[in-house]
Amino acid sequence: MPPAQRGGCLCALGFLWLFAVVEAKTRTYYLGIVEENWDYAPSGKNLITGQNLLEDKFASVYATRGANRIGRVYKKAIFRQFTDDTYSQEIPKAAWLGFLGPVLKAEEEDVIIVHLKNFASRPYSVHPHGVFYDKDSEGALYPDGTGGKSKEDDFVVPGGNYTYTWPVRKDYSPTLADSNCLTWIYHSHIDTPRDIASGLIGPLLVCKKGTADETSIEGTGAANAFALMFSIVDENFSWYLDENINTFCLEPASVDKEDEGFLTSNRMHAINGYIYGNLPGLEMCADTSMSWHLFGMGSEIDIHAAYFYGHTFTNRDQRADVIGLFPATFITAEMNPGNPGRWLITCQVNEHLRGGMEALYDVQICQKNLSRPSPLSHKRRYYIAAEEVLWNYGPDGYDKFTGQGLNATGSESAIYFTQGTNRIGGQYWKVRYVEYTDATFSKKKIWSEDMKHLGILGPIIKAEVGDTILVTFANKAKRSYSIMAHGVSFSKLSEGAPYLDATDAVKDTNSGLVGPLLVCRKNTLNQDGTQKGIDREFYLLFSIFDENDSWYLRKNIEAFTGDPSKVDENDADFKESNKMHVESCQSAYGWHPMPLEHMLKPQSH
Repeated sequence: MPPAQRGGCLCALGFLWLFAVVEAKTRTYYLGIVEENWDYAPSGKNLITGQNLLEDKFASVYATRGANRIGRVYKKAIFRQFTDDTYSQEIPKAAWLGFLGPVLKAEEEDVIIVHLKNFASRPYSVHPHGVFYDKDSEGALYPDGTGGKSKEDDFVVPGGNYTYTWPVRKDYSPTLADSNCLTWIYHSHIDTPRDIASGLIGPLLVCKKGTADETSIEGTGAANAFALMFSIVDENFSWYLDENINTFCLEPASVDKEDEGFLTSNRMHAINGYIYGNLPGLEMCADTSMSWHLFGMGSEIDIHAAYFYGHTFTNRDQRADVIGLFPATFITAEMNPGNPGRWLITCQVNEHLRGGMEALYDVQICQKNLSRPSPLSHKRRYYIAAEEVLWNYGPDGYDKFTGQGLNATGSESAIYFTQGTNRIGGQYWKVRYVEYTDATFSKKKIWSEDMKHLGILGPIIKAEVGDTILVTFANKAKRSYSIMAHGVSFSKLSEGAPYLDATDAVKDTNSGLVGPLLVCRKNTLNQDGTQKGIDREFYLLFSIFDENDSWYLRKNIEAFTGDPSKVDENDADFKESNKMHVESCQSAYGWHPMPLEHMLKPQSH
């Protein structure tokens, strides 16, 4: 054969081989809907603190079974995967999926076929996000004008089955700028809020060609992808609420389903259906690229800030360690976990953190020669102390926008600044991060005029990529505190986070311990730490300081109320008076605008 012809054959064979690699597949799944009892915390413990759930002030609200309380175990409906249409052999799923259904995966131009069998006691369906479907495979019950076969998909009766076909078209697939696999979900869609609250939801990944099978997300052991649902699972909306009351409440007849305490006890602040660190199996190898497939579901209270301790990730080409999740938002975050150890995942919303929306993930050393970063060049030293201070949210005594006194009768600010028999007013004992010049902690660093807008915030910690930040921390307060950082790498010895120690992140921050940290590109900071090419820098905290959740609440009551014995700490009006809304660029100056006048002055260059 002439060389030219041989080359032509080789090229043709190469083309055929490439085509075979990316050839579209039909991916078939046999899903069964089964009813079973689900335990949100099977260990019976808060595995973050080691405390028994029934002895934990906050966890006991959700875990206690009693006369008119269900406890931590609920009947649910769950998607399970089987090997074939006999539904006789279940395919085990990864433990970390919790009550989520199995992971469905497909690539561009694949076709997903789902054979659904309903073993439950009421009708359900399966409806996908992120893939194409015809009306006969929508799996959603609503008045869409269809009938006959196009209506059969809407619900599957108990004992029935139906086959859904979902093509993965190009216009549903990841773009060049997307991650390899996009995060979507599937769920029952007869009465969506009730179906999902009952447990019928699972992850669906739509991937670029040639990448789906590289995503190790099923099975046991170390994986390179995980799917996490952050949701306050409201069991009050479950189809099985009455059955759960009759099964688990010790005196079912005493239950008032409208009682606020009962309603609260059934709102499980869960990650994949587990609370207080009970989510198992989040194990990965250090120095292995992996992805987190994150989604939020629920109602207006499901506003979540998912924080991964010890590592950062990228999402849409931006680096972060916290990501916002809302109902029906689907995120793919990519991480290269290079920091071995056991680390926390939490929702940073205070109420959700207290409610148990937290888990642990293990970064394991899977190879002998784990790569370590090269020694960092420049060390930036900070000497920071925690000090108790008397803080006034409105030191001038009047609202600079209206001219009214902050405690003027009828003013919007009066509720927060009126001091009286059972009201604290606008002045509180707090704790702050304060910077010193050296390790003797004898001389405080003086703030320039440009820094005074920081208010109660701690000093600005700055570094460039490649630097090492060295913080010497002195606790000058009367109780235990720590200091931890977002957005930088640290070992377990420098984490400063509460696992089994005496600190409390919610109380610590409400008490005042928070400050800014800036991570800059290489060669963008001047010798004095200012940013090159930037005339002014402003650091603004938008928050409600809840003084009811401060370590110093009792001290403030004793110091500032007219008659501490008459203070009811649980009174709703008292609680509201202590929620200081530091907003509109006020950085803990409350109704007193922080000193930003200098930002309007002409600048010399």
